[in-house]
Amino acid sequence: MQGSRAPLTPDRLVAVSRELLVEGGPQAVVVREVARRLSVTAPALYKHMDGREDLLTLLIAACNDEVAGVCAAARDCCAGEDYDGQLRAATWAFRGWALANRPEFGLVYGTPVPGYAAPVEGPTVASARRFGDVFASIYVGLWRTGRLRVPERSELPPQLAEELEANALHQAQGLAAGALYQFAVGWHRMLGLISVEVAGHLSWALADTEEFVRRQLDDLAEDLLVR
Repeated sequence: MQGSRAPLTPDRLVAVSRELLVEGGPQAVVVREVARRLSVTAPALYKHMDGREDLLTLLIAACNDEVAGVCAAARDCCAGEDYDGQLRAATWAFRGWALANRPEFGLVYGTPVPGYAAPVEGPTVASARRFGDVFASIYVGLWRTGRLRVPERSELPPQLAEELEANALHQAQGLAAGALYQFAVGWHRMLGLISVEVAGHLSWALADTEEFVRRQLDDLAEDLLVR
């Protein structure tokens, strides 16, 4: 009956690994349990992967690609050069995905999984770039149309300015150093705000955090954008 089983595709491995993540956190994603749920032996599973790290790599990459698709779809609903609208739409889509997929958000953006190291230039890195490119495309548009509030070099500490200039040379999207700084500011504040909300760390002040988060994102846009 072995031949009648569905093939062990990456999608099936991801689906079962994701079930385990949701049920018990990253520590629950183990080869033996994945094999059991797929009705195969652990040795049979090892023919398709090297171990638990491969499962986590597949899962993280899949989550990155999923949220990238969600954010890109929201961005693309704002046509033309409405980069302000694109930023708001993509950010709100990211928040929505995070709240609907808290274990997955925690896996990708939370505390690193003990003992796990992402492969150098592997699937997780490539998928993270695809996600980052969704927001980078918006910041490039804001910058090129003069909508991004870009600090002068003299406004930044010299060491910070030098590092930004060095990193800007390697950015596929071609952001200048000051624009790269604003991209980092936007990402840092957006991720921090969403992380706090996902973790429930605003419950001491608010039962419904939506309007608070909306206001904070409006304030972030005021700081980043030229009106």
